[in-house]
Amino acid sequence: MNVGLITIGNELLSGFTTDTNSAWIGQSILEVGAEITWHVTIGDQANKITAVLDQIPEDIKVVLVTGGLGPTHDDITQKTLFEYFGVQPVFDENYWNILNARMVKRVRVMPVINKNQAIRPDKGSVIPNNSGSARGLHLNNDRMDVFAMPGVPREMKDMMSSTIIPWIHDKTKSKIYVRTLRTTGAMESVLAEKIADLTEDTRPVTVAFLPQFTGVDIRLMCPEKNPLIEIEGKIRDKVDKYIYATGTVDLEEIVGDMLSERGYTIATAESCTGGLIGHRLTNVPGSSTYFLGGVISYSNDMKMKTLGVQVNTLQEFGAVSKQTATEMAHGARDFFGSDLAIAVTGIAGPGGGTAEKPVGLVYITLVHNDTVWAKKFKFFTDRKLNNRLSSQVALNMVRIHLLNG
Repeated sequence: MNVGLITIGNELLSGFTTDTNSAWIGQSILEVGAEITWHVTIGDQANKITAVLDQIPEDIKVVLVTGGLGPTHDDITQKTLFEYFGVQPVFDENYWNILNARMVKRVRVMPVINKNQAIRPDKGSVIPNNSGSARGLHLNNDRMDVFAMPGVPREMKDMMSSTIIPWIHDKTKSKIYVRTLRTTGAMESVLAEKIADLTEDTRPVTVAFLPQFTGVDIRLMCPEKNPLIEIEGKIRDKVDKYIYATGTVDLEEIVGDMLSERGYTIATAESCTGGLIGHRLTNVPGSSTYFLGGVISYSNDMKMKTLGVQVNTLQEFGAVSKQTATEMAHGARDFFGSDLAIAVTGIAGPGGGTAEKPVGLVYITLVHNDTVWAKKFKFFTDRKLNNRLSSQVALNMVRIHLLNG
């Protein structure tokens, strides 16, 4: 089934908001035999919405719309769709009472401006919103079915999962098996070279490389389950050491599971990453069972006072060095009494680099029992990217160590 997607919002066009909804929607409907074949992003203007609806290709009978269902003056999607499909607005007193009751529980008063979120069409249907107040819409005519959803990712995903994807699946009566292998530690070209003999002809399985800054996802798709399992097995034989998860699981979740399974605890000592490793670890529910804490030792004084880094080490090798990273890791382990500790120090940029120690230079050390594993990395000149990569590499070092241990 070919599906159209219209994303609405001035903030999307201006770049103030990153559109993550489209990728999620596209991936989600693949598994029920549908595919986004037409996509347009427009601003919050009624004439633009109407014009785009008139331009939808003939082969598209289902259109998904996100954005513009909120209570403010620029949320015009509902009114525009009502006019386009010739339906009349009806005030839903029962839903308005439900919204008010929700606010009473939070000891707040529902603004009158939110009354438009209690409007429903006299024809068509509304889609329940279990995560917010703006309900979705399902409107149709002889030409197409249109599903409108809020642009808030959490609310959109809830409507897609509970209502729209099952509706699409009922129409397609098909199933596409999708398997995503998440990798880190190898570039797309390296992975492609290692499995080149497998990807020359994988029919009926399609193989796609989806590179990101912190790794590469290998996506497998097939209308049959067994061929997909066979290809996955062959790929794992070639690059299994780079694969850390399947689906959408993040590296910190895998590391957390591995620490829990082994009964280990971990602590962090961070300089250039400013607590990002600890932040990622504590994003995982239940992390208090294995993450004891971290030290953000941004200054040399903090490195010495809190982590016990020796002044001689700093003077001879500098704050950005293997020796300092190693003493930071030992200091964190001693301070928290953890089984493992991971430390990072580097020059995130964009300034602060020298010919000897350029921007992007990072040292990471992991300590566990008698193991001391120190590595040197040279990343890029972008500060945020360097911090993200440093945290990814640090977590992957923990993963590899636990696998080998």
